[in-house]
Amino acid sequence: MNIKKTRPSLMDVAQQAGVSPSTVSRVLNGTVPVRDDVRARVMAVTATLGYAHVPHRTTKSTLTNAVALLIPDILNPFFAEIVRGVQDESADEFMPLLLDTAEDTQREQQYFHLLTTLPICGVIVCGSRIAAEDLAVAVSDQKTPMVVINRSVRHPNVACLMVDFQSATYRAVGHLLDLNHTRIAYLAGPGTSEPSLGRRRGVDAALVEAGLCLKPELCPTSFPNVDGGFQAMSALLALPVNERPTAVIAYNDMMAFGALHAIRAHRLRVPEDISVIGIDDIAMAAHSNPPLTTIAQPKYRMGRMALKTLRRMIQGQPPPEEGYTLMESPLIVRESTTLAPNGSHR
Repeated sequence: MNIKKTRPSLMDVAQQAGVSPSTVSRVLNGTVPVRDDVRARVMAVTATLGYAHVPHRTTKSTLTNAVALLIPDILNPFFAEIVRGVQDESADEFMPLLLDTAEDTQREQQYFHLLTTLPICGVIVCGSRIAAEDLAVAVSDQKTPMVVINRSVRHPNVACLMVDFQSATYRAVGHLLDLNHTRIAYLAGPGTSEPSLGRRRGVDAALVEAGLCLKPELCPTSFPNVDGGFQAMSALLALPVNERPTAVIAYNDMMAFGALHAIRAHRLRVPEDISVIGIDDIAMAAHSNPPLTTIAQPKYRMGRMALKTLRRMIQGQPPPEEGYTLMESPLIVRESTTLAPNGSHR
């Protein structure tokens, strides 16, 4: 009986060469520079297996030089600055493919599934909102290099760029305690997101050290945009005068802007009646009324570094040895924080 010999596939070459299928495709098509030793290994395996390669035709639908960039909210200037950094670093080498999840975890998971079907070079994930276990599954399904911003993912094919939000909010609460505030609230963002939980841990740790605690009524959760900040702050201002906070830390600057609006709508003043701190230091923060005290993130530089890291991984280099790069997050003190009002101390 004759047994028909199966032809080797691109996947066979990838497995024997110890690289991803997309790396084999890039070597054989010459679309993106690949490290010399990786190229030599792929070509040797191709010759050994007798893999017959048919070059891709260059058409408008070819995405072999595309880099997917997932963000949760295109309307938030924080993510726009990261996108600009990615775009400037990519120049003419890569084509950024922007995917906005609109803070929808189901849509984010759908995008991850879609990316497994596209011949892209790599993926940059910024501000993922899906649960840690779901993100781990999504990452494992990807066969291309990935850089994740502000989430911790332990995976050999993933590099992480992170801000230590726990340390950052710990320092922010310390600033308010130095100003004699004791009724401090936190406007929480996405409840299951790692950055949100890290922010909350920093707030709790600083308050506990001062003999205080974050009461449930002083930690409203809302959508991480201006409207969400307005609603969460309005809920705090509905508390009795002797229970409402004299200082607030918001999940991000957008929520902080909403909080500023709500405070003014209740005929109160910032910072004389209530101090406000944001997170992100987007461009508008320095020009709000009053200028916003905030925790800065190097947004544009994070975008550029994400693509630089991804480029090295596409060329066959491994992620950073520790798996992540820690970014700085200084507290920028402006005019939205001051001493606690008289009579508000414990």
